[in-house]
Amino acid sequence: MTANTCPGKNVLSTHRRISVGEWIMVTGANGYIASHIIDILLQNGYRVRGTLRSHEEAPWLAEFFAKEYGEAVFEVAIVTDLTDSAGFDRAARGMSGIVHSASILPSTSDVDAVVPHVVAGTRNALDAAAKSGSVRSFVLTSSSIAACMPEFVKPNVVVDEYSWNQGAPAAAYSKETPAEALPLMIYAASKTLGERALWDWVAWKHPHFSVNAVLPNFNMGKPLCPKITTSSMPHVLALLDGAKPRTDIIQPQYFVHVRDNARLHVAALLDPTVQSERLFAFAEQFNWNDVVGILRRLEPDNKSIPDGPKDEPRDLTNVDKVRRRAEALLKSNFGVMGWTGLEESLTEALKRT
Repeated sequence: MTANTCPGKNVLSTHRRISVGEWIMVTGANGYIASHIIDILLQNGYRVRGTLRSHEEAPWLAEFFAKEYGEAVFEVAIVTDLTDSAGFDRAARGMSGIVHSASILPSTSDVDAVVPHVVAGTRNALDAAAKSGSVRSFVLTSSSIAACMPEFVKPNVVVDEYSWNQGAPAAAYSKETPAEALPLMIYAASKTLGERALWDWVAWKHPHFSVNAVLPNFNMGKPLCPKITTSSMPHVLALLDGAKPRTDIIQPQYFVHVRDNARLHVAALLDPTVQSERLFAFAEQFNWNDVVGILRRLEPDNKSIPDGPKDEPRDLTNVDKVRRRAEALLKSNFGVMGWTGLEESLTEALKRT
């Protein structure tokens, strides 16, 4: 179901694991997903400490949230990188919840510059939560790619909470992997091993706080603020100016509106019925021909929009079970009836203000 009848509804139900007014730490606060998570938390009366690598990274961020929600509800803490364990420890002090959303998007073929750092980030965030003594809930932003790659040949391959992308780490470290495929494989390995580190840590440490992971697929929708540049939307909107579809990095798969993804993170953090779960943010399938068709309907006079790829496949994975669980949480926590659809997501994104 993708009939989200309340796209702006971000008000939570009253039964929550953490009380209104308490502090939540969100890492990578200037990120596309993290900023939407922060926005929903602030809308619901929580206070947020967002981490950045430096004050210079996003000097506008605190001012942006202060303008929207007033002073003293958002503050910045510096965690210089994912290996900065002392920075994580300082940032987690006094927090009631943590959403660890910071990660690395590979811009290099050096696997060791990415994967070990992402794994260290997961462990450092968890260790900081344990040391704080105050954290009661922890959520990791994982990725669908930690569970599976899109499937174009075998129909009805079931993806569920037990699914793992077993081949990604080997491919990331293999010298046989083609150079053009390596960045994606490094990203997949970092997300797979980063989430594995989460559950291994939980099994070893038996923490006093709840732990959950959210596995979103390709995110669409407007960034919260134009200054947020980590959105995946530029690859899509570039078609309006005649750019060819980036089939090299964005295959046919499922997508999710970034707002629904953020809502699911907040539900994982605050809903006391969610415990030790992997929640999958999969709205509906899409491919480039779907995108082209919608963009042409939205801008019928735009002759620059290119044709979609010929004989383009669709992702054949079966995610019905995990979609239903996530959709039920969106309904019970936010009152939204289904996921935001592809056309609505693109329509919103075209409003470039």
